[in-house]
Amino acid sequence: MSLTRALTSGISSLQSHQKKMDVVSNNIANVNTVGYKSSRALFSDEFSQIQKFGRSATSERNAGGTNPLQYGLGVQVASVTLDMKQGNLDITDRPLDLALQGDGFFVYNINGKQLYSRAGAISRDTVGNLVDSSTGAFLQGYNVQLDANGNTIKDENGINAINSSLSNITISPSTISSPSQTQNVSLVGNLSSSNAVDSTRETSINIFDNQGGAHSLKLIFTKTANSNEYSLTTEINGTAFGSGTTVTFNSDGTLESPSDITINAADLNGALGTESFDQTAPKNITVKLGEQGNIANSLTNYAGLNTATLSSQDGYEAGTIRDLSVDTDGRIWGAFTNGRSELLGQVVVAKFANSAGLIKDGSNFFSVSPNSGLANIGTAGEIFPSTSIHNNSLEMSNVDLTKQFTDMITTQRGFEAASRVITVSDSMLAEINMLKR
Repeated sequence: MSLTRALTSGISSLQSHQKKMDVVSNNIANVNTVGYKSSRALFSDEFSQIQKFGRSATSERNAGGTNPLQYGLGVQVASVTLDMKQGNLDITDRPLDLALQGDGFFVYNINGKQLYSRAGAISRDTVGNLVDSSTGAFLQGYNVQLDANGNTIKDENGINAINSSLSNITISPSTISSPSQTQNVSLVGNLSSSNAVDSTRETSINIFDNQGGAHSLKLIFTKTANSNEYSLTTEINGTAFGSGTTVTFNSDGTLESPSDITINAADLNGALGTESFDQTAPKNITVKLGEQGNIANSLTNYAGLNTATLSSQDGYEAGTIRDLSVDTDGRIWGAFTNGRSELLGQVVVAKFANSAGLIKDGSNFFSVSPNSGLANIGTAGEIFPSTSIHNNSLEMSNVDLTKQFTDMITTQRGFEAASRVITVSDSMLAEINMLKR
């Protein structure tokens, strides 16, 4: 009976609109969920019952063609698709809050299963693993390379080398920035041209040995009887060493020679009575007195005050980790108590051919499906130039409340109309049943 067909259509509409309301309500519920991607339900009509297939025009009958006679049998939910557009970034005060700008997902591992997420609320556990704050899933990326003794391997630029093998990112609380022996010292300033014979100018700076021990290096300039000339002697922790050097200036007060002096590591060890300074290379110390064509970075002999000062050196002691930060390429940098900043790892990014085909796994995670494709793992900036990582930030939900409330209204109206179809069909069936009376 045709009225039964109307009832079936009404029921399918009720069911479909109820499922769409499920999608809308879930979107609204997750309006403040970090990294949440909204969904939308799309309808399609059910198959139709064909009573006539129609016919083509015929010249014999001198008649035109007729269309098929079809009755639709309702509606169905055709798909529930993910909207993967970018959510707004919320600025936080946590260096390990990470947000992705552009396509891609953070990679996590929990119970041996690899999962993907746009949520980057990261914490550091007691052994130094970087984990998802809510589930404890391990953040995946690259760690630094270590030698057979567990020491960090440096590249040609002196930066910690990265091991490009995907694993749990671990930064131990006991991570140490190894000490570095001083090899370069700079001196700037002026020795007054009015200095009397035998007057001195002393300047000192702490330098560091191979184990990171600090020692006071002192330079003593003594004016000689010769014009524009000084003798230079050196001390380490108050003990004189070396044979001394003569420093001469041009008549215009600029430095003539030498542009630098070399302090031998062996001489330092002799003065200290230790083997603190590594002399196998040997790692001698170069004290820079001048730079050709750059008076600002050179010792001078002008009229005025004595300002010659040891200004900087490149050694440092051992340091413990104080803080972590992440740059836009996902590289994790540690700030150490010795003033050093060292590379400690790198966060990776996963991309998919069809990210909307991923399966929602709950807790802000996605997993691969047959239609998502496999994960393409790389790094932001270098491998994926259109993607960047921002610390002190979280990506918020991309739910548009205005759109969701509008969809809720239209869904409600569709549901009401479908229920009305059922009510009217029922009344018509009741009238037919009354015919027997």
